[in-house]
Formats: sequence, structure tokens, C-alpha cells
Amino acid sequence: MTVAAPEWPRLEDVVGEISRVIDESDDIGCLAHKDADADSLGSALGFALSMRDSGKRVHPMAPAPVPRLLDYLPGYEMLEESPAALDSLFTFDCATVSRFGEKRALVEESRNVVNVDHHVSSEGFGTVNLVDPIASATGQVVYALLRALDAPITSDVATNLYAALFTDTGGFRHENTTEAALRLGADLVQLGADPGWIALKSYKSRSVSRMRLEALAVSAVHAELEGRLIWSEITQAMLSEVNAAMDESEGVIDQLQSIDTMQLAILLKEHGRELTRVSVRSRDPYDATDVCRPFGGGGHQRAAGAEVREPLEVARGRVLDVARRILTTR
Repeated sequence: MTVAAPEWPRLEDVVGEISRVIDESDDIGCLAHKDADADSLGSALGFALSMRDSGKRVHPMAPAPVPRLLDYLPGYEMLEESPAALDSLFTFDCATVSRFGEKRALVEESRNVVNVDHHVSSEGFGTVNLVDPIASATGQVVYALLRALDAPITSDVATNLYAALFTDTGGFRHENTTEAALRLGADLVQLGADPGWIALKSYKSRSVSRMRLEALAVSAVHAELEGRLIWSEITQAMLSEVNAAMDESEGVIDQLQSIDTMQLAILLKEHGRELTRVSVRSRDPYDATDVCRPFGGGGHQRAAGAEVREPLEVARGRVLDVARRILTTR
């Protein structure tokens, strides 16, 4: 059952406190989540570049491995492993501390943590929480914050935030493509983002190995319950067969959710003998987080994920049982 979203403070309620944190900080950490996507990393890099232009020493970070597919984002080369000291830490697009991987201790031990997010399932782990579940992307929240702070938004900052917004709306195709998102896209283009180039890098720059991996996963697709449940998987054997890395599997779930009868689409990824990662997409009236919550995961109504610390063959049965039960009892 979908959990009601908490009431979060508005931007105008916390911007003064965030401004104070920034003013009192010489070294600012900007942290994306594990298995970073363009929304998380673009938000972190966009904010970092703006703070650097404001005279701060910035330390953008993401848990390893950072996807190579995102190396087009301005500031990617600035990513650090472990900064010596931080006065404050800003986190981006992460609902739970478990999603920070090996950087979790950094979050838990930092005195000032500003949590910038748009997930309805956010745990609110920050000392300051700027969470807007209505926003189409965390990049949209970052843009509003930078405007409220009167912080610089250069073409590089705009490029990062446009990439965040563009990809989290599926190229302005998902249900979260609101009027506000489209207007923001236009504003970011006016500020210097190149929409054609970002679209090229986001959706039209596949490697041969990535294309072959997607072909294997699509050819292995399963359809159950009259096509309402669609699922496939990425195994280590498949990666070896086409000489691909796991981060090249990011487009597979989009292929699964394009099937016309789909109400739940599930992609299982074998990350190791005892770790399976799960991506879920849904259509009305179903909620993707309902599939992931039993495994400690979460996300959005239409897109969610989880980690199951079980072998693929075990995780597959457990996750699909949850999905079948949801589709046959509601």
C-alpha cells in the first residue's frame, strides 16, 4: 500500500538556514548517490560549480564506480575520492543513507548535512532537508535553490541541471513532465544548455557492447498475466558474452516499459553471487515502490529500485512473487 508523503519544509522556510551553512563553510562536499544517474550527479556537479564560482572550495563526490556514461557532464573530472576535510555536506537525489554505499559514513559523521531531493520516500536524514516530491527532478530543486540564493548559474551549471531534468523525465516523455518542467527546460537552454547535444549524449551514444547487451535482455523478456507483468534480467554471463559493463544496462528497463500491455516492468541485475539489484517501472493504478518496499527499497510511484542480498535465482522468485500478488489482488 502506498505510504502518504510527509509534509516537508518549503524552500522559503529553509533557504536562510542553507545560506548560513554555505556562508560558514569554506569546504563544501557535494555527494551523489551510488550508481549515480544524471539527476543525482548532474545536480551535485551543477551545485558544486555554482558554489565554486561563488568562491567556495568544492568537493564533488559519488560512490564508486561512477558510471562512465556520465562523463559528458561538466565538472565530471572534478570528482574526488575522499576529501581531507569538509565544513558541510550537500547530498543530492538520495532518499536513504543506504544508497550512499561506501560514502555512508561520510554522511552519518558530517555535522552539517543538507539533503536536497525529490523522492516521496525520502528519510529526511539531513540536518536541513530540502525535499520537493512535486518536482520532476532533483535538478529542478537545485535550480530553485540557486535562484533563491542568488548564486551564479553559468552555461556549465545549466547543462548539468538540464541533463538532470531531461533524463529524469525520460526525455520529457514520462508522466512527471509538467508545465513547470518544460518551462525550466526552456530557461536552462536560455542560460546556455544545448538540448540537442544533451539528448545525443543521454540517449543516442550507445556503444556496440551496450546495444548487444540490450538485445540479449530484450530477447530474454518474459510476459505474464496477459502481458501486465514484464520482466527480464542481466546476468554476469550476459555481460561476459558481449564484453559489457553493468552500467551499460541502464536503458534496458526503458525497453521493458515500452510494451503496451505493461503495468509492472521489472529488471533484475546480477551484481554478484549474493547481490541482486532490482529496477521497477509501473503504470496507473500501480505503484513501483510497492514492489521494492518489502526489500528495503523505494523511489517514485512510477520508478523505484531495491537491492536484494540474495543470489539472482532466489531474488527473482521473491521479487516476482510480490509483483504477481500486487497485480492479482488489486
